[in-house]
Amino acid sequence: MRVVDEYVEQLYKQANPKHPDTRELKEETRIHLNESVKELMMDGYTENEAFRMAVERFGGLEQAEKLIALMQIRQKSFANGLLTIGISCLLIVSILFIFLLYLGNVHDAHFAKIGYEVGENFSSMNSKERNSLFVSEPFVLKASLYNADSRESDFTFEDKKRWIPALFKRELYYGTDQSFVSIEVLDVRTIGFFLFTIGFTVYYVLFTVWGFIQLYHAGQLKLAWILSLIMLNVFGYGLFLLIRKKDNLVKIHR
Repeated sequence: MRVVDEYVEQLYKQANPKHPDTRELKEETRIHLNESVKELMMDGYTENEAFRMAVERFGGLEQAEKLIALMQIRQKSFANGLLTIGISCLLIVSILFIFLLYLGNVHDAHFAKIGYEVGENFSSMNSKERNSLFVSEPFVLKASLYNADSRESDFTFEDKKRWIPALFKRELYYGTDQSFVSIEVLDVRTIGFFLFTIGFTVYYVLFTVWGFIQLYHAGQLKLAWILSLIMLNVFGYGLFLLIRKKDNLVKIHR
């Protein structure tokens, strides 16, 4: 019915017409009112009388406002879920990043010990003993020992079972008077930084989406605040809250 369609459009004019929840609410209300009007008309009421009674049963504007408020609560709940995921992701990768930095420092000292041990005791070690120093090291990918005078390789160990991207490799050098050792290792610091970058990006995107939803519900989804949120993230949203609070105080004093 045309009168029902017009009423429903007017009823939900404050809600976002493009949002799926709004379209669902409008359709449910339209179906409910149409069915109520038809039932009342079958009972002998005129169309106008049936429409008026159907609206009264539905609850009119008060009921629509409750439904819109419920829809907004769902939207904010979804937004808060995104924010929780983003912050959790940032905290996890931050802790992991700090741990991998610490592990990298520990490994540096450990690899230096191995490097100098090989260099100083190379002549007294057989091939099996040299290999055993590196086989048990999961972070050592390749090792070579060179004669200090001839610069020729006297020993090479290489782990060919694993493929590691060059981005996550680092080469360390240790020297003695007789020889120097080159050790290629898995760089846990770079891995930590890489994971932190991914985690921070996830947080940044989710926080920005959350911020957009907050701006929308505050009626402030404007270009200036959008750019502030994208460029400054949490500081941009903090600036928005500060200015909004200041404006509210000015209005109260007026």
